[in-house]
Amino acid sequence: MVVTDELIVVGDVIMSVAEDNPLAGLHRVLELIPRLDRATLIPIPSVRKLPGRKQANYYAKGFFSFRLSLLQSLLDTKVIKKTVLELPGHWHLSDTDLRKLSPPKDDPKIPLEDRHRSPLEIKRNFKMQLIDPIIELTQNSGKRPPDLTCLDAMVRDRAREVGVSPGQVFDALHRYYAFGCIRNALLPNTTSKSGAPGVPRRAKNNVKLGRKNAAVKAGHPELAGLALTDAHIQNIQDGFSMFVRGGTTVSQAFLAMSATFYSNGYTLKHGHLVPNLLDAHLRPTPIEFAYHGPRGGDGTGAARRLMGEGEWARNYRPLSGSVRDGIPTIGQVGSLDASPVDVNFVSCSDPLQPIGVGRGLFVRDAWSGLYLGWHVNLGGLGTDDAKLAILRAATDKSSILKRYNLDLPPEDFPSLFFTKYLSDNGELRSCDGIKSIGGELESRIEFVASGRADRNSSSESGHHSRHRLFDHHLAGTTKGRQAKRGEPLPITNALLNRFSYTRLLLLWIHWANTKQELPLHMIPTEMQREFAAEGKPIDRTRIGLFRWAKANGYVSGKPVDPTYLRAHLLPKFKASVSRAGLTLHRPNTGNAVELLHGARFNHEYLALAGIIRECIAKGTKHIEVRADPDDLTHVLLLDKHGVHVIPNIKDDFIMVHEGGIADLCAINDLEKVHSVTVASRRDQDGVDQQAFRQEATADAKENLKFMQKSLSKGAQPDRKRDGVRKAQAAEKQAQLDDEIRRLSNQGPASPPNVEPLQASASPKVDELPDLVDQVHAQLVHGTSGGLIDMRRARLAKFNRERKF
Repeated sequence: MVVTDELIVVGDVIMSVAEDNPLAGLHRVLELIPRLDRATLIPIPSVRKLPGRKQANYYAKGFFSFRLSLLQSLLDTKVIKKTVLELPGHWHLSDTDLRKLSPPKDDPKIPLEDRHRSPLEIKRNFKMQLIDPIIELTQNSGKRPPDLTCLDAMVRDRAREVGVSPGQVFDALHRYYAFGCIRNALLPNTTSKSGAPGVPRRAKNNVKLGRKNAAVKAGHPELAGLALTDAHIQNIQDGFSMFVRGGTTVSQAFLAMSATFYSNGYTLKHGHLVPNLLDAHLRPTPIEFAYHGPRGGDGTGAARRLMGEGEWARNYRPLSGSVRDGIPTIGQVGSLDASPVDVNFVSCSDPLQPIGVGRGLFVRDAWSGLYLGWHVNLGGLGTDDAKLAILRAATDKSSILKRYNLDLPPEDFPSLFFTKYLSDNGELRSCDGIKSIGGELESRIEFVASGRADRNSSSESGHHSRHRLFDHHLAGTTKGRQAKRGEPLPITNALLNRFSYTRLLLLWIHWANTKQELPLHMIPTEMQREFAAEGKPIDRTRIGLFRWAKANGYVSGKPVDPTYLRAHLLPKFKASVSRAGLTLHRPNTGNAVELLHGARFNHEYLALAGIIRECIAKGTKHIEVRADPDDLTHVLLLDKHGVHVIPNIKDDFIMVHEGGIADLCAINDLEKVHSVTVASRRDQDGVDQQAFRQEATADAKENLKFMQKSLSKGAQPDRKRDGVRKAQAAEKQAQLDDEIRRLSNQGPASPPNVEPLQASASPKVDELPDLVDQVHAQLVHGTSGGLIDMRRARLAKFNRERKF
């Protein structure tokens, strides 16, 4: 048998636990007399509906004495137990509140001193006056009854004294003591329950409820209006649910309801069928439509239905809690969301080329608002971007601070991997995101319903603060709106590239975490007391709150190995394998391969592990690597031997340390555009070079034929090695002799071993002007022997003689 250590004290409310015990129901302990081993109890009245009675019975039975030792034994053995009595709400009202609930009545029958009181006060005070002399006997220091059970003997005398029935005095006395000596326990039982509570009022005898309208007061009772029955109420509620929608008004919905349920046919007006409404006094009024409509089974307020459920829930619904509800520690719930950064960027490679507004994705602690992770990118953000922001929130920031050349302490940028993430239905709502976060890393994701940004208020309020305090003060900002008339387009003022913006963002995040003071109500009282006891000023920053929580065991992030996190959260990229190393592919191109030439990586491990040899031998020239899109310094290669860092061997230092995958993609796009715009010039240059080669080849062939004819049949060029060497020596000697003659002005240079041209093979020098004049005349008169025809003939001859 279980024994408790509880003691019976005056004022306890006890209730029976077992069925067969002498104290059934609720009882209040009124007094204890240990010397006599007695306790005075009184039953607490409950509503009892007796058979054949219309009125419920609230009568309280009288006092009775009980053995104190037996009572304590019943409590120790858990046959009875202590409980707390729930009192009616109107018992807690003050006299002023009672007067509001039931205003005073200016009735001549009421005594003048009570006319300012509520009827409820008057009834309560009357019952209190009946028992006041009896109660005073128990409070006297002199002669007093031995126990409260003796009070019942005084009731009849008091009833005869005031001229009322003894039952009224008994009821008032017992109720007063049963409910803990509360004066308002003597209020009538029907207080706040008059008029059949819970039952809607309906018109009876065809009499309209409510005050009379102006027509009735003017003597026209037939215009009193429609007496609403259950059928009319149903029509109103059905019309409200059908016609009150976003984009309409309540008045238009009322007219649509009237045309649907309260018309008697149609009339053709101007070629259109128009409903014939009943007279106004035969239809519900707009006030009745607005009152009864939202009280339907699926009805809500007109304003709520018109603005939409999302708008109402976000901006107008009653808030029954706070964002911290159910989150007792830091690191328990992380808030993740994306928004535009409201700043136009310029290209990393061309400061004159704007590239539009970027988007940022941030990870914050839902309890403290501490900024932990971030990612800024161009275009739409996806699952890889969300995973990258979570990775940065969960890992050390030292390398990132070093990359952006910031001498900030890494301790000011905490690292936490949360046990649950709040996200909308965007970046993480994918198979890859759910598998990585929920499956592989064993965390949880709670997706906030669409249109309910208030459920992820940590991120939403963070967006507002970041825009107002940081983004809208930078060059090229959009201010979060369209440009007004007369304002220059924000994109024309763009100055910062993504690297510069991210560096400034990190400085602002450091300020928000370590220097922005929080309101005092956000600092736990325990932390305030601890600092006050030590005589130190409270560190009212987010990082100060984090450090105090960590020191006191209020940080509950999951400890996960950073390498394991990188292996599962870094985005995957395809890379082409060659003898020169790995070259990344542009992401999201399907089966097409577009190389990012600024992302070339190599390491001796690729050769030692045989990766290059195996890929080339097997014909699989593409492998999968992990890379940070904002960090081109290295990629991670995962294989059976572990995780390997493969560095970037590109010699473009600025691009490697300040650029990212997005910048390389932008360079490829610019290259494609440039290739299209210069196609005409490029093709023309190619044709020019081709023509130069063909003309020179044709002239050389003509000279070769001439020389072959001029040589004797027995003299042939010596194409053996010795002959070629002799010819090279003669060529060098001839070039040297020509240079000597040119410097000594001894005459023009002449090619070695070349005989003078014959008159029949080439025109003489004095004949060249005549030949030029003939060609010019042919070009002017359009004769068939023009220069173009000559070139065509020579090219055709050249092509016929080519050897394929």
